[in-house]
Amino acid sequence: MPSAGHYAAGRAQLALPAGAWADLGAADEAWAPLPSAGAQVALKSRALVLQGAKQEPLAVVLVRSNASNLFWRSVSWGVSCPRELDVLMFDEAAGSPDRMDCLRLRRNAQAQQWLKRTKPETQAWLEQRRQLPQLPYSHLSYRFATEDGGMVELQILADQRLLQPEKGSQGRQLRDWAQAVASAARDSLSSIDGALVLPPFPGSV
Repeated sequence: MPSAGHYAAGRAQLALPAGAWADLGAADEAWAPLPSAGAQVALKSRALVLQGAKQEPLAVVLVRSNASNLFWRSVSWGVSCPRELDVLMFDEAAGSPDRMDCLRLRRNAQAQQWLKRTKPETQAWLEQRRQLPQLPYSHLSYRFATEDGGMVELQILADQRLLQPEKGSQGRQLRDWAQAVASAARDSLSSIDGALVLPPFPGSV
């Protein structure tokens, strides 16, 4: 059994912010890089939910990472980091097909059915389990992958109250939090033990 607030998703060892987290389960997955005839990259995923006083979902963390440290081989990922209206986006890989470093944050992820349009599998999976956070909610996604086959991906859906700081610039603190999440994921991939320490949310419920 994992210790409180600590869970594994392949080689990624998650340490979650303080709160009542529950495990929604883990799964074996794979990524088929380019060319499609090449061997798949073995991944493991895990889903976790932050629950409120009445066990209502306040935030969900979805993480995927390499199944083990044995991932050393040349990979062309072939995935872009698309620009989109009303989405804060940072593409540090500059569109490279051989690596990924894509951070995207949508403040109002429920508006115009954005989550359903852009992440239909995520919305369907959470709806089936009744784990979508309360409206309104935000969505962060981050993918980081290297030319030698290392990969970590995060999705975080959060009740907007968790992202609203009591003081200071909301926009700046939200951006700082998103970039801190990305930094934690990058550090995980370069860490020997895969430690992925998620920063606390800037707000509270």
